[in-house]
Amino acid sequence: MDTREEILKILEERGSVLQKDLWKELKIDSSKCSRILRKLEKEGLIKRVEVVVDGVKTFKIVPAGVEEEEEEEEDFNLQAIMEKMQDVSGLPPCFGCLEKDCEAKSCLKLEVWFLKKASQI
Repeated sequence: MDTREEILKILEERGSVLQKDLWKELKIDSSKCSRILRKLEKEGLIKRVEVVVDGVKTFKIVPAGVEEEEEEEEDFNLQAIMEKMQDVSGLPPCFGCLEKDCEAKSCLKLEVWFLKKASQI
C-alpha cells in the first residue's frame, strides 16, 4: 500500500487526523507529507483545515465532502470561561486576565468589578 492509500485509509477509519500526527504515524518527513496532502487536496480527495493546537498552527485533514463545524480556537472560548469563573467565584477580572499590556490602575474591567462589589455592600 502506498502512502496516499495509507492516508486515505486512516481518514476513512478516523474521520479526521492532524497533519503533524499523520507524518509521525506514517514515519515520513513533514515535507513529504505536505506534498502528498497538497496533491490529494488538489485532486479533491481531502480538505486541509487550518487549526491551532497547543498554540501551534497545524492542519486537520478531513475527507472531502465532510462538513467540519467551524471551531473556536482549541475547541473552547477561554475568555468566556474565565469571565464565567469570575462571575461564579467573585474573583476580580485580573484573576483570568488575558490582556498582555493591562495595568490595574487603568483597567476598565477591574473598575467595573470594584463598582459592582461596592454596590453590594
